[in-house]
Amino acid sequence: MNRLLLVVAVAPVFALLLGTVIAVTVRFRLGGPGVGPGGGPGGGPGGGRHAVERLAPVLYAATVAGVAFAAAAHTGFHPERLGLTEEGAPAGWVVGVATVGGVLAGVGGYFGELFVAHRAVARRAPRGPGASGPSAMGGAPRAPAGGTRSVGTWTADPRVLITLGLVTGLAEEVLFRGYLLTGLRGSLALWAAVALQAALFSVHHASFGLRAVPAKAVHGLVWGALTVASGSLIPAVAAHLVFQLLVCRRLTRKEAREEAREEAREDEGGATDDRDRAHGSPAVRRPPVAG
Repeated sequence: MNRLLLVVAVAPVFALLLGTVIAVTVRFRLGGPGVGPGGGPGGGPGGGRHAVERLAPVLYAATVAGVAFAAAAHTGFHPERLGLTEEGAPAGWVVGVATVGGVLAGVGGYFGELFVAHRAVARRAPRGPGASGPSAMGGAPRAPAGGTRSVGTWTADPRVLITLGLVTGLAEEVLFRGYLLTGLRGSLALWAAVALQAALFSVHHASFGLRAVPAKAVHGLVWGALTVASGSLIPAVAAHLVFQLLVCRRLTRKEAREEAREEAREDEGGATDDRDRAHGSPAVRRPPVAG
């Protein structure tokens, strides 16, 4: 069990450490924080912060995919030990029905997160006619989480964003619902194994903000239950990839890209405070979050 947990923990830790090294390097090369691409103040979209945030999703996807490959190699690429299927091929109709359920779970998870996100925005909306300012908004505006900003830097590149989302989703399923859940089931009660992998999966997404943690825990529980019920990883993969595609579609829609360009123009003109500046559109700042 310890080796399985270690493999899962390596992905975010390695990404964090390597991301920190890159961030420090870029910062010093570009002249420190608050220095724009031309050497002037402002830290605009071409600055060091933007460069690091743009690199982060690529780094994370590559890291998770690499760890998933290492996990597969550790099992000798054995489908049963990797959790792709249980001993004895499960009935095709069971996998088929569960896969349909997985697609519905992915769609339901997307709209569930969207509903919660809009409720959170509504609670911070002006409370009365003509209300404005932080007090009227229910508190000072909060900057987007680091993971959200990083994903937002790729909204103008739909193909790259979708590719990163699909690679990450597939690798995470192999790691969590496959390799990890299979190992935990050999040491823990079934319910405990499903719950623990869901908890680790949720913490894995803490870079998207605290609100993402319980949402991803629910995903982990549902997708883990699909894996156990069907005896196959296919339904969970279907659920995760459908969810990722819906999120990418929302983030890359034409209106979102137009809003992102408008925000970039405001940033370059100094119309917004650096504390409130966010790369990407309001659709990015109001997730469902990819991952």
